Amino acid sequence: MTDSARNTSKPVRVRIAASPTGKCHVGTARTALYNLLFARQRGGKFILRIDDTDVQRSTTESEQGVLEGLRWLGLEWDEGPDKGGPWGPYRQSERLQLYQRHAAELVEKDRAYYCFCSPEELERERKEALANGRMPRYSGRCRALSRADAEARRQAGERPVVRLKIEPLTMSFTDLVKGRIELDASLMGDPVILKSDGVPTYSYATVVDEHEMRISHVLRGADHTTNTFVQLQIYEALGFEPPEFGHFALLLNPDRSKISKRTGAVFIGEFRDEGYLPEAIVNHLALCGWNPGTDQEVFSFDGLQAAFALDQCSSSNAIFDRSKLLWLNGHYIRQLGVEELTRRTLPFLAGAGLVPSEPPAGPELERLKAIIGLEQERLKTLYEAPELVTFFFRDPDPAACLELLKTDRFARKHTPDELKRALAECAAALRELEDSSWTALPLKETLEGEAAKLGWKPPELFMPVRLTVSARQATPPLFETLECVGRSATLRRLLAVAGAP
Repeated sequence: MTDSARNTSKPVRVRIAASPTGKCHVGTARTALYNLLFARQRGGKFILRIDDTDVQRSTTESEQGVLEGLRWLGLEWDEGPDKGGPWGPYRQSERLQLYQRHAAELVEKDRAYYCFCSPEELERERKEALANGRMPRYSGRCRALSRADAEARRQAGERPVVRLKIEPLTMSFTDLVKGRIELDASLMGDPVILKSDGVPTYSYATVVDEHEMRISHVLRGADHTTNTFVQLQIYEALGFEPPEFGHFALLLNPDRSKISKRTGAVFIGEFRDEGYLPEAIVNHLALCGWNPGTDQEVFSFDGLQAAFALDQCSSSNAIFDRSKLLWLNGHYIRQLGVEELTRRTLPFLAGAGLVPSEPPAGPELERLKAIIGLEQERLKTLYEAPELVTFFFRDPDPAACLELLKTDRFARKHTPDELKRALAECAAALRELEDSSWTALPLKETLEGEAAKLGWKPPELFMPVRLTVSARQATPPLFETLECVGRSATLRRLLAVAGAP
């Protein structure tokens, strides 16, 4: 069996074959992204297929999770279970008759056979091979059964599996990422292609699907590399032309351990709930295994589509660096317009009870946009927004503010009684400002005037006011902050601390 041939004249059709046995993993998302970029560059089609033949673990909920995760990232497919297409259906569970028919053809052509070995017999074989220092593989004992004997046993009620007859050849194929790969097929046992309940195994079903769906390139994770040799034998046995193959490096943590929940979020929905932007995740995933050949780190989707190349994908395992993702997320947040950023933070603010679930409008919306605009530079994730802006909506505890005043280096220049009197005088001066004058410049002029009357340096007054109004040592510019806190809330907070015991 020689190196798989390339037919560059075939229309480009690629796919993501998602298993609906869990949520949408970052590895699935990266594979989908690379396939989509490849298809869009070449005017091809990107297909979403649901590999749901694991009946016990596959769920409708997980399938929806996969679709929602990819769609939230903006990775839209051209054909799939929700869109249809010319070579559907796009769920393997709806294609069982197709797999069974092709398996029967392989048995008829003597390229496959019925195997009646029990699980207990197979386990004994496995243990014996390990005890003798050999890699476990099926012995092939049922290969010798005649067609008549096999059929008689089936008619008697036995339910065999179907195994492919592996040709013991030296095999090779040119991987679009890893280069030429070879394997001695004599080291392989005859694999099961159809289980006793008529459900296909992964390697067999995917071959039938790639052929029937006219897939031109199979681009997937490196954990499927060894499957390719079995699949090439299935292609040959069925008389199908194989597609081209490319296998992307695995995603690892910075310590080179496997990505797991132990190290943080691994599912796309979790990143969404933690306040990451889809643009940042797509950008980061693109760079996890692909090197643009420059120092550029920030790419729009159009930029990725123009720059991405399979021959720039690394064959070494890639690092999923959460610190780099966090940096990218902050960058994308700062690039958003205030109105768009406000829209994206609303679900988080509503979840914290700071705003109604119904989007605000009119003056309330304008105030919220001003608040978000003040905190935009500080935000690294949308999830941080409620904590940063809570003081704009809720009065802090006066006792907590007093404790902060005791530790602040500017406030400590004066006694607690002096600070309380100063805050009361600030409230009296600020009360003279009408609502229409409650803007940053008049607020600045008023507080500067109060500092001068007291004979204090401006920070000696400004910092106690900041701590009193926000209970935070770091806020956006003080006067813009007071403008957004509002007249009544500012006066109420100053007097509450001034009169606190």
